[in-house]
This record gives sequence, structure tokens and C-alpha cells, in this order.
Amino acid sequence: MKRETLPSLWLLTVILVLVASNMAKAQSGSVPLYTERLMPGAIGQMQLMKGRGIPGHIQPVKLIPPAGTKIAPVIEGSFADDLPSPQTFGCVIGAVYRFRLSEIPLHPGAELFPTVEVIDRTYPPAGMELQFPIPIQITQDELQYALEGKFVTRVIYLENPRTAVPNTYEPSFQPWFEVEAGQDPVVTADLLGRPVAILRLGSRRPTQEDMPGEFTYQSPPIQLFGNPPPAPANGVEVPMEQPVPATAVPMQAQRPMMPPYGVPPQMAQPYQGAPQQPWYPSQR
Repeated sequence: MKRETLPSLWLLTVILVLVASNMAKAQSGSVPLYTERLMPGAIGQMQLMKGRGIPGHIQPVKLIPPAGTKIAPVIEGSFADDLPSPQTFGCVIGAVYRFRLSEIPLHPGAELFPTVEVIDRTYPPAGMELQFPIPIQITQDELQYALEGKFVTRVIYLENPRTAVPNTYEPSFQPWFEVEAGQDPVVTADLLGRPVAILRLGSRRPTQEDMPGEFTYQSPPIQLFGNPPPAPANGVEVPMEQPVPATAVPMQAQRPMMPPYGVPPQMAQPYQGAPQQPWYPSQR
């Protein structure tokens, strides 16, 4: 996305950190509220408590692994069929989603199981939510790190428009930088902008010792959008005089409520007011 042609949208940048099992994670100064050490799902649930129009909102997220990689989401507690990449999914803020990556280039037969935690929403032009999802690129090097037993954390954040570097990038390129040893990627992203999603990629695989729903984080509802066409290359002109009716916005959930499925089973019991029936067609 080019900042000079899309003034109402933000450039998504990425923070990458490789965490060894014996690396110290010391923090100096004041203690931040959100840190990388929190259990997956904790940040999203605390964000929901703030409100701000995000409970129940469906946020499009686009996973972009290397060409040829297949992606399988979790639907109703088990992995669905493999899908060609890239893929766009509708995710609920506060939930943690598990995916399976297979047919990884240069690694026949290998599989990885990353998670995506959606912690905030974006505000694209009404009716164009699928053309402006949260892009999460996964590079070949990151897949190699995970296959070697390392752990990769990407924090995707929206730049602060007042302090952002005025650079332009190709639409297919997602800029990133690696934090230094001992620094927290979540804290760094929060200082530079507004974090919206966290990708965690390691070598963990499902085992028979896993509690029911533990590996899949209770299988939160998900929308399957495939690979929608991108936004126009010359940007989008948003009229300010006539707001779009709410009925024309397809990405809004039917009713706002705190979703229980983002809470890992080790944290808390499911929310008592949880709906008994699936919300979305992909879950039926």
C-alpha cells in the first residue's frame, strides 16, 4: 500500500523475534501492560474489555506464506481441507486461531502449526473490508527457523501517522525488522503504533497428551473468504458527505458480545452467555 495514495489507511509493518529456549527476557524501566510473555489469547481478551467497537467484530486476516504452501484452518475442532495460499479468513477479535501449513517449499512432507491472535481491528473504507485485510506474511526463512526448533513471533501493527517514516513500498512487500535480544516485540510495536495481530510460529505439533480443545484454542468460529481481489492500485476515494448504511457493511457481526473461544482452557472457563449454535456458514 502506498501512503501517498491511501491517506486513510496505514502501512502495516512487522516485528520479528527469534526466541531461544534459554534466552533471558529482562525488561527495564516501567512494566508494560501487554508483553510477549502473556499467554496467547490474554492480550485479545483484555482488549475486548476496553470495548471501542471491537467485541463481535469480524476482522479479515490474510495469510501469505511462500508460493505453493497449503493452509488449513480449524473448523469445528479439526483441521479442514488444505487450501492454496494466500487465503483470507474472517476472525473474531480476542480469539486465537490455529492453522496448518503443508507442502512447504524445499521441505516435502513437513508441516507447521502457527497461531494467529487477533487483538484489534482496522478501519478500511466501508464495504471494502476484504480488499484491506490485515496481511500476515510468512517468509521462507521463518519457516526454516521453525523447522529447526526455533520460535518466531511477528507483531503486526499500524504505524502512528505522526511518527511513521515517509517511505513507499510495493503492495506485495510487508516491511519488518528484528528486535534485539532482550527486547519485547509486543512492547516495541505498542510504542511505534497500534498492534492488531500476533503470529506465533514454532515447531510444536498436536499430541495425544493435549487436552480437548487445547491445541486448537477451542476452535473459534472463522469465515473463509478465499483470495479476494486486492484494492485498486491507485487508491480509494472515500466520500465523506454520505455515510454508507450499516446494512451495506458485510463485516459486522450480528450482535456484540465477548467471545469465549479466545480464552485458552488454562485461563478461564467459557463465557456463560456463549451462543450454542455456530455463527457463520463455514461452521455449519
